[in-house]
Amino acid sequence: MNARKVREDLGRAKACCARRDTERALFLTISALKELGGQSAPLDLRGDFRAAVADLAVDPELKAAGAPAFVYTPGAEKDLLQLLSQLYRTLKGQEKEEEYQAALQRKLNLDHGFSDGKKFLAEGKPSEADACFAEALKHYKDEKAIFGMMARAMMDAGEYVRAIGHARAGLKELPDDAELTRIVEECTRLRQ
Repeated sequence: MNARKVREDLGRAKACCARRDTERALFLTISALKELGGQSAPLDLRGDFRAAVADLAVDPELKAAGAPAFVYTPGAEKDLLQLLSQLYRTLKGQEKEEEYQAALQRKLNLDHGFSDGKKFLAEGKPSEADACFAEALKHYKDEKAIFGMMARAMMDAGEYVRAIGHARAGLKELPDDAELTRIVEECTRLRQ
């Protein structure tokens, strides 16, 4: 066991709690507990453990995540390690779920904008369709195929100039895309 590393990790964990960086504070406290190697903490480190765990126990993010009440008890380090590890995994899982939900919502917004634009094209309203496509592009991140889809929809509706615009926007993202290059060439030929 490296007492210096344990003390440093616990000090950093307290600082992270003060900055409301709960995930990092949990990680550092877990690291300090693992460093004990399944033994009870020496007398000179128990105060550091008690202070760090007390700061974590009152952290609002952990309370919001539904963490049960916990305190540092000498001799029960293994149980505390198990509990904090479970909380850490829960916290990480929630972040990934939130990232997934945000990405899903962004992609749904992109899809709605595109499908609304296609509906307007079917009704013969290319300006409204172009506005819907522009709204869809506000949610664009890395779905490069959307440019070809919009250009193809405009081209099929006979809006060759707008199709060229969407294809050229796509060529800025994908300079070597053969499909977009072909759409630009075909629309230029059909426009004349």
